[in-house]
Amino acid sequence: MAKKEKKAKKEKTSSGSKKGKKFLFILVCIVGTIFLKMSFVLLFFGMLPAMAAYIFDRDKYKYIFCTVAAMNLSGLFPFLFKMVMQGGGFEVGRAVLSDPLTWLVIYSAAAIGWILIWTSPIVAAAALGGIYKGRVMRLEGMQKKLEEEWGEEVRGA
Repeated sequence: MAKKEKKAKKEKTSSGSKKGKKFLFILVCIVGTIFLKMSFVLLFFGMLPAMAAYIFDRDKYKYIFCTVAAMNLSGLFPFLFKMVMQGGGFEVGRAVLSDPLTWLVIYSAAAIGWILIWTSPIVAAAALGGIYKGRVMRLEGMQKKLEEEWGEEVRGA
């Protein structure tokens, strides 16, 4: 009975936090469109890959989201900076938003974030494999020295 109560309580808090996140997202969008105008449009559509990563990342700490968002923002930032420094008006926004190079750079940076996520385990496994192979070779060398000094009975089973 206690497990059912805990589960029901957990479902209530998770649904409440989801509603709060949706409300906060909508509020940020409204405030962003009022104050940032065209820059917010670039920010919103430019960060779509990061938003998708947030939705699909089921990890508690959201490592995939953090990686993709960081790379995505690094590709977005130069164009966002350009728009803000030039006033963020409609003409500047139209020029930046209609340039295909803008979108190529932004989405390519996000793709690099996904590539990092997919290749990092492979690189880490290769590095650790090399480290462990070196340890095994060192221990085998030490074992050989012991065998030469003490005889084969130190080898064990």
